[in-house]
Amino acid sequence: MIMSEDKNLFDCVVVHYDEIGLKGNNRKMFEDLLVTNMKKKLGSLATSFRKEHGLIVVYPSKASGRQDIAEALSKVPGIAYFSFAIRSSRDMDCVSKCVIDYLASKEFETFRIYARRHDKDFPMNSLEINKKLGADVVEVYHKKAKMVGADMIVKVEVSSRSVYISSENIRSVGGLPTNSKQKVVSLLSGGFDSPVASYMMMKRGCEVILVHFQNENQMACSVEDKIVRIAKQLSKFQVVTKLYIVPFEELQKRIIMYAQADIRMLVYRRFMLKISLRIARDNQAKFLVVGDSLSQVASQTFDNLYTTYQNCEMPVFSPLIGMNKTEIIDISRDIGTYDISKLPYGDCCSYFLPKHPRLKSYPKQLDGIESRFEDIDALVDDAVKRARVTVY
Repeated sequence: MIMSEDKNLFDCVVVHYDEIGLKGNNRKMFEDLLVTNMKKKLGSLATSFRKEHGLIVVYPSKASGRQDIAEALSKVPGIAYFSFAIRSSRDMDCVSKCVIDYLASKEFETFRIYARRHDKDFPMNSLEINKKLGADVVEVYHKKAKMVGADMIVKVEVSSRSVYISSENIRSVGGLPTNSKQKVVSLLSGGFDSPVASYMMMKRGCEVILVHFQNENQMACSVEDKIVRIAKQLSKFQVVTKLYIVPFEELQKRIIMYAQADIRMLVYRRFMLKISLRIARDNQAKFLVVGDSLSQVASQTFDNLYTTYQNCEMPVFSPLIGMNKTEIIDISRDIGTYDISKLPYGDCCSYFLPKHPRLKSYPKQLDGIESRFEDIDALVDDAVKRARVTVY
């Protein structure tokens, strides 16, 4: 067994999923994908992995610590929760001894045994296991068994090979494991919404490529530092994260020449989608992702979203479309982007905007503005070529 930093013993980590269990004949494929991703995230922290009756058991290396393992597993899409556990044989006398030893380092006055049979062929049912182990704990420690509100809940999970004893569920991302074949490109600003939108797609099993548009003349260093920090935080939720920082200043100046102020934001966004589309094709991505929430700001009214997306040649995901700001901010706190996003900055969309932007637009209006550009493809190509790419 391995002694962790908080003096709790564990010799394995029991990983649980939820949605994967509903995948029927495809379940094995998702399990294998999750194991592959855990191997990459844990690296030298783990020595082996084993699938057993709806759970995955991770065996840590001798030098690995609880905190490092927890930090990695708490950010792996596909994992619902996990527990640091000790392993016993399936012999009930051995299980009882392990439970007694496990509780030796714990402080508690009341307890509950919570047994779960993943292997239904085990000779005792869950209630019988609870009664047997509960009686043994009372005899040794003289503590009171309590079904509701106990100080200590001891989980006993019976699998086909072993029995696992633990006392906590550590929450992870949930959702589905990252599939590198499901690439999307997400437009990333420095605000609250787009990082959350990117995370939501990671949680649904997509590998998310991040694209940020930068105005070089406006606090470029501070903005870039903020974007890099957001990208690094998001990178914790997937195996590989690619960030494009696209210079937008020259294109922005051209747009200012041709578009009146109250509709300019929509033209910006259309060009951002065009550039992101090119990056998506270069990376074999099949969808674009935006942080739009319906009617949250002027550019996201019902009509303006239609006008913006109408000519996009690739499908667009808007995972936040029905969420309000409070819901989005709550998620940003959970995933660790809130404190970064709240830092002051100015992105390229925030400059030269009117006090009263247009709330209703029509595709023909933007089509007319775009028709004044004789070299749209060249401008897009140039922006992509000058983009700086970092991989985390």
